[in-house]
Parts: sequence; C-alpha cells; structure tokens
Amino acid sequence: MGVLCVKVDEKGYAEPRIWTKPLRELTPETSLGFEVIDYAREVLHVELRPWQKWLLIHALELNEDGSYRFKKVIVLVARQNGKTMLASVLSSWWLFVDSQRHPERVPPVKFKIVGTAQNLDIAREPWSQVRLWCNPEPPSEAESEVAIADLQEATNKVSDTNGKEYIQAASLAHYEIRAAKNARGKPAARVLMDELREQENWVAWNATSQTTKSFWSGQLWGISNAGDAKSVVLAAQRKAALKVVASWEKLVEKRGMDPFEWADKHDNAIGIFEWSGRDGCELDSDEDLLQANPSCGYGGMTLKSLKSDIDGMTEASFRTEVLCQWVTADVDPYVDVETWESLTDNDSRIPEDERVVLAIDTSEDRKTTYIAVAGARGDGLDHVEVIARRDGNLWVSKYLKSVQEAWGIDEVALQSKGCPAGDFRDMLEEEGWTVHAIEGSKLGSVAGSFKDAVLDGTIRHTDQPVLTQQLKCAVTRKLGEVDVWTRRASQGQISAVVAASEALWALRNCERPKPKAKPSPYPLTII
Repeated sequence: MGVLCVKVDEKGYAEPRIWTKPLRELTPETSLGFEVIDYAREVLHVELRPWQKWLLIHALELNEDGSYRFKKVIVLVARQNGKTMLASVLSSWWLFVDSQRHPERVPPVKFKIVGTAQNLDIAREPWSQVRLWCNPEPPSEAESEVAIADLQEATNKVSDTNGKEYIQAASLAHYEIRAAKNARGKPAARVLMDELREQENWVAWNATSQTTKSFWSGQLWGISNAGDAKSVVLAAQRKAALKVVASWEKLVEKRGMDPFEWADKHDNAIGIFEWSGRDGCELDSDEDLLQANPSCGYGGMTLKSLKSDIDGMTEASFRTEVLCQWVTADVDPYVDVETWESLTDNDSRIPEDERVVLAIDTSEDRKTTYIAVAGARGDGLDHVEVIARRDGNLWVSKYLKSVQEAWGIDEVALQSKGCPAGDFRDMLEEEGWTVHAIEGSKLGSVAGSFKDAVLDGTIRHTDQPVLTQQLKCAVTRKLGEVDVWTRRASQGQISAVVAASEALWALRNCERPKPKAKPSPYPLTII
C-alpha cells in the first residue's frame, strides 16, 4: 500500500497509490466498468481518461451472483481532475442502463439514484450534465445541440424546480438531487455523495448511507479530495477502507491466503481508490504530483501548471487541493490518541443500577451541541460515551426530559460561564436537574483528569469516531497553572470531547444528590 507507480511521459497515473485489490481477474464478465466505458464512448460520445476507466473497472467489480462487490466506494483524487464528468457518466449509465439490469430483484420504478453534497450546487453539477444529455424538451437551441436523441427518447420528464429537481426515465427509474442535510428519505438503489470532506458531522451520512441497504446490490459512492481535521465522516470511511487493504496485504499477498477464503472471513464491501502524493513529499515532486493528478497530461493540466500554484497557495492548501494529502495541522493533541484508541471496548456498558452523569457542550459557533454520559461499569472502570449530537441547541431541553424519563438520570454537568453551554444552567435548574457547574480552577481539573484517566487506563469507550477525530485536534490553553480546553484554538470542533470529560469529572468529583422523595400515588385523606 502506498507505493508510487512508474512515471511515463509526464502523464498522470491511471492506477491510484492506495487501492482495494480485486478478488479475481477483472474482465467484462466480472466487472461492469467495461460496459460503462463503452456506454460513455458510444452513447455519450465521451472518451474517458485512463484513470476514470481504471476506476470504473475496479469499483464496479461483481460478485459471482452478479451483485456489486462494493457497497461503498470511496474515491479520493485532487481537484480539477474530472470527478464531475466521471460522476455524470456513471449517473447516466445507472439511470438508463443499470436500472433495468435486474427487474426481478429491483424493478426500475423502485430504482432511485440520489445525488447529494453538503452544498446543493455541488450535487447539481453531474445532474445538470445528465439533464443536458437527456432533456426531451431542451429550452434553447444550444441545449438541443448537446442533447442525445436516444436518451431524450428514454426520458419521461425533467423537473428543474428548485429543491425538487429530478429526472424520470421512461422505465420510471429516477435520479434526484438533495442537499446533504435533507438527504433522509425513501430507499435509494444508488447514492452519489460529492465533496465528502465537507461533512463535519454524522447527520447527513447516517441518514443517507442507510438508504441503499434495503436494495439488492445497492451501492454508495463517496467522491472527494483529501480532508482535514474537521472531515470526520471521510476520515472514518477512509480508516475503515484502509483496514481492509492492510488485511489483504497481510493475509493474501504475504501469507498466500486464497482471495475468496479471505473474503468469506472479512468484511470487504468497502473499496478505496486514492490518488495522492506520499506524506511529507516535496511540493514540487513530479512523481507525487502525477500520482495525485491522474488527468495531468490530458487536456490543459500539466506539471508546469500544477507547480505554478505553489507560490500562490499556503502549503496546507496546496497539499490538500493539489497533492490530495490530509493536512490536520501541526497539532500536538492534549490527550494521546493512540492510548485513547487502545481503551476501546465495544461491549462497554453502564449497568442499570450504576450512577450516570450527563454533560452538555456547544461548539463556539453555536451550530452544534453534544451530550455525553459517564458512569461506573461496576468493575472499577468508568465508561464515557457521546449519546447525542444535533444542530443548534433548541432541542436540548426536550431531549433531556426524554432521557430523564427513560433512564432516571437527574445530574448534568456543564461549563457555566464563558461558553455557549452556560446558557443552559438556569433552564436546567428550573426543570429540576442537579447541575454541576464547572468554572474557574475546575476547568483545568476537567481537562487534566480526563488526560490522567486515559493515561492510567481507568476508562473505557466504544468506537465512536466523533470522539477520536476531535481528540486529534483538541488542544488546551493555560489558565493560571492549569490546562483548560480551548474551542477557539483547536483545529476543529471539540465539544464532544469537552462534554465527555466534564461528565467524567462530575462523576468522580461531585457528590451524588440525595434521591428525591416521590409523592404517593394515593393521597391520604385525613378524617
């Protein structure tokens, strides 16, 4: 994994630097990528570039039953390399060809394609290209010249209404676009998620990624360039895919395990195809620029034009945009992330009879609020977990009431001054909560005791990417002689970490409130 290919004539590399290997030789019988390439050439009159052809062949690998091997395809490539054209061709082929492949399993009328991105305009780009090719009623002479007669005949209707944009094929297959935050909906046979790096929380991914699961041979494509510390969704998908790649290299390539035996024993339904430069490479390295920019040498992109941007961009931006490298800033996290990850226990739970403390924190920009819990496991260790994350903060009161009713919890910790979460204090006290207010020197104790708990191994947590990713960029500042979390200086949101550490601190340092007397359900009548 991560080996550069051989340089040829200053052309970008068709083969990515990091990729998931096929289970068998890829031929027109074992991959539908060949069919897409022919469709592009013969129907759309588009000659795809070598890297696009290579990707389609490998990403559309088939299982022996004809279904797609990969349920999730993660594509990482530098900007301006033709991602939009690739997505347009693939979406068109899905709509007019693939939707009719297995009508007994997935009738065309139920075959929905959803294109989504954090910004609707991004999702609209490939959809608009497909519309140009197939619109049966082009609004201008210029669009009439671009339209393809065969596809126009295969199209029932095109809706351009903002927020309700869709293309319906004559087969009744359907291609629509939505902003990521509005992507929850009916099941989709295919999902195309563009600019995956922009998803800084799990709301859109959790809603959209589930939509393909009810379909036989459903498939989701996530396309992006490299992310940064805030790209929690892309980072988690990449990490999962790299584990598959590493397992293959260890067991199949080095130990000689049969590929199908390996596939039977490992989850290999996620594929990664990453065109990127090597970490730490020189900015003007020909090899790495060609590896990250597979369209170099085709069209107007050249090595010279790529290098011309070096002086006009920050190093971090150049590495992200041009070399497709992950730049999470030169951050020294306050808590050692590797040690934190070693404390993962996916079976960790808080027994029903143990004390549980909640904590709330809101991001500095007030856009996101997190709720975490901490409680004793009963074995001498404590459990911490994030239980809720939503936009804004208006939802908090209602949510906490539901938690209180379901679990009987009545303690909540929060920073009571100098941050957005302090606004909750009066409201929660009025609603009967025992509020553990954290301020002054206690702030330093919160961060420090959390770090100590990780170093001492006295806590456990389930595998929650939101906590791990935020810990990677969570830093502190000095308040007197103690360290306190700083939301402003951290290279991304850290409110999940703040909430988890506050819950743990309150559990260990605040006295448990006395049980409140419950009124008798049968009032006494004194005669």
